[in-house]
Amino acid sequence: MVNKYFFIAAFLFWLLPAIVRLCAIDISEIAISHTTTFEINSPANKTLYFLYNKDKHSAFITILKNNMQGCILNVLGGGLLGIGTLFNLLLNGFCFADVCCRTYKLGMSITDIFALTLPHSFELIGFWISGGIGLYIAWNIILFMYTNKMPTFKFYKNIGINLLIIFIIILSAAYIETYVSINMLT
Repeated sequence: MVNKYFFIAAFLFWLLPAIVRLCAIDISEIAISHTTTFEINSPANKTLYFLYNKDKHSAFITILKNNMQGCILNVLGGGLLGIGTLFNLLLNGFCFADVCCRTYKLGMSITDIFALTLPHSFELIGFWISGGIGLYIAWNIILFMYTNKMPTFKFYKNIGINLLIIFIIILSAAYIETYVSINMLT
């Protein structure tokens, strides 16, 4: 596993904007038009379209692809000295809390929100691990710049194992989200 400190840092960079959004920012004054004119080809709209047409396999692929893209951005952000990773973690944490707040304001109880998201919420662990990898890569690039010490085989092996773990987590969570969580809505 990625060094626990990088994982904890990734979690905290995700959690901070989520807490700020949940507790301090009330964006309910935003015009309704902003909440009803989403991009037609957004992953959420594609997923809803597939689910409406009873095409769960395509919905599963869309969810898997979207979640993997977030994890890939976290890992590749390490090549930008962690700036991309930090931005993606901050943005994802804020958006997660924003969706929860908006869903609550639309009339769904907190209990129902948790009941629908809890079965597949372990996908966040994969997201945080990918953030930890991005920060780990950034740290090793900084060490290389200051010490000219090349990363070891252990570094690459650690990243490879963690990428496999992330894939399994995200794959499992996408399956559960499509075939379990969505069925709870009906």
